[in-house]
Parts: sequence; C-alpha cells; structure tokens
Amino acid sequence: MRIRLSILLIIVLLTSCTPQTYTPINREQAVVGVVNIKEQSLSFLDYNTKKLLATWPLKQPITKAVLLPDEDTIILFGQDMDEMIAYTLSTGKETKRWSVHKGVTDVLATERELLVVNEKKGTVSIMTFDGKVTDTIHTAPSPFAIVEDDKHRQWIVIHFKDGAISFIDQATKRVKRTVDTLDSAVIGLVVTETDELWVGGHGGGANVQQEVFVHSLVDGRMIARVPAKTMPIQFLQSDQSIYVLCHGSNMLYTFNPKTKRMINARDIGANPFAMTKVKDEIAIASYDSNELVFVDDKTLKQTKTVPVGNGPFYVFFRDAKEE
Repeated sequence: MRIRLSILLIIVLLTSCTPQTYTPINREQAVVGVVNIKEQSLSFLDYNTKKLLATWPLKQPITKAVLLPDEDTIILFGQDMDEMIAYTLSTGKETKRWSVHKGVTDVLATERELLVVNEKKGTVSIMTFDGKVTDTIHTAPSPFAIVEDDKHRQWIVIHFKDGAISFIDQATKRVKRTVDTLDSAVIGLVVTETDELWVGGHGGGANVQQEVFVHSLVDGRMIARVPAKTMPIQFLQSDQSIYVLCHGSNMLYTFNPKTKRMINARDIGANPFAMTKVKDEIAIASYDSNELVFVDDKTLKQTKTVPVGNGPFYVFFRDAKEE
C-alpha cells in the first residue's frame, strides 16, 4: 500500500512540474494576441477572419507579452510575478523561464537583447534572450515604460511617480538626463521626423490628465501640450497620423504629427486600455466589455467587434510569415 501511495505521489509531482502545452499558433497565420488579466489568459484571433483561434489559460498574473524578433517567441511577464516565461507560438510550448524581482512593468525587445523595467527596484536590466543579466541601469524612482530612440542612440524611460523622464545613452548604458513631465505618466511615443517625444498618463490625485505633453528628444525640454481628454494612455503612429487612446473618456483621437492639430475623434470601447496597428486597422482592447474592437485606421469607423477573455488589457499583432 505504501509503495502504491509513493508511486502515486511521484506521478502527481512529475505531472505538476511538467510545463503546460497550449494550442499551437500557425506561423503562416496573421494573428492578434490579447492578454486578459481578469481571467489570466491569452486569446489569439485570426486577423483575416476575426475569429478566435485559441485561448491559453495561464496560472500566472500576466499583464503583458513581448514578441521577440523571430516573431514566433513571446515572453510573458507581470508586475506581481517573480519570473518571466517564454513560449514558442508555433508549438504552444514553454521554452524558457527565469527568475526576476517582482515589479517588472515593461520589457523592450531589441534585435539583440531585452531591456527589463522594474518599477519597485528602480532599474532597467539589460538581458540576453536566455535571461542572463549583462548590465543594470539605476534610474529615478518608479520607472514604468521604456521606448527606443535609434536616431539619437538612446532609450527613454517614463516614470509613473513624480512625473519624470530618463534619457539613457545606449553606448554608456547610463542615464544622461532626467526631466520633469506629467504626473502618473505611463507611455511615451518617439516621433522621429520631428525629434519629439509624446508622453501620456493618468494625472496625479484630483488632477486628471487632459493633455499629452510633448518633449524634445534632443534636450528633454517640453515643447507643447496637446489637448486629449481624458487620460491619454496609449499611442500609435502611421505615416500621416498619431493616434491617442484615452481610457478615461473612451476616446480615440488622431493628430497631425507636425501641426499637432486634431484630425479625427471617435468614442470607442468601454474603458479601453490598449491598442495596436494591424495592417489598415487598429485593434483596441475594450476592458469592461471583454471585447477587441477593430476600427479603420483612416476614418476610425468601427469595422468589427470580437469577444475575447475577461479583462483584455494588452494587445499585440504578429503578421504571417512571408514565403
């Protein structure tokens, strides 16, 4: 009897330690991925048919996913997680897992490395794709998001608390400048042709953010304030427009990058939290309605609404592999 119990215990332990395998996502398909934080899952939609391909139930509090340059590997992470997990989409299998300090809010994938932002530690860690830390950059408190400025050979960190922006030299891997910006900032957009950084966020305390702050990429000074009500928390850019998503007012705006004049505006979604460009459309995560909303990128007219998991919080696009 004891032998049978021991064997059963061993089987249970081995099963619990085996990584979960999920429905493979065909590399030949263009897909939209959605991170659903209420139910802790990933939804994958076929972009062409707008139909659900698969749902991956997760056991970790994932908040975001970053797609690596091979466009077949995603790394999942969350602010309350003490590890990062990599999956191969085409097999549905876990490939890597490594330990991190809790507090990771953003990850930037370059061609060669990962830049991991940790809000609690006040650092940006430079890591290989195998999870080895090669350098650690200490910043001002509460680093939250990071963007790349290739033209000026710098990385730019947006700080959530105390309204700050850090400019990091890519050669020395050290902060060269920190400037003030709006309170509770969460996102930045590098606009290369005008040498500008657009910054958005929630605003602090009772002062709800109603504007996008525009800073110089050269010296960090603030150049302009662009009205965008309320809580501009996501940006995209096309050849002719800058898109601003405001989750406090359910509004999507387009602006002329040079004149900063509003081109169009549309009431969209229910508490939208994220968006991504998908060919000639924009996919928007509508958090309160558990949907992904597609709009035409020129007219902003809604083209399709697709149910996803509970609490869609982050969205990304992976195009089909070219022959």
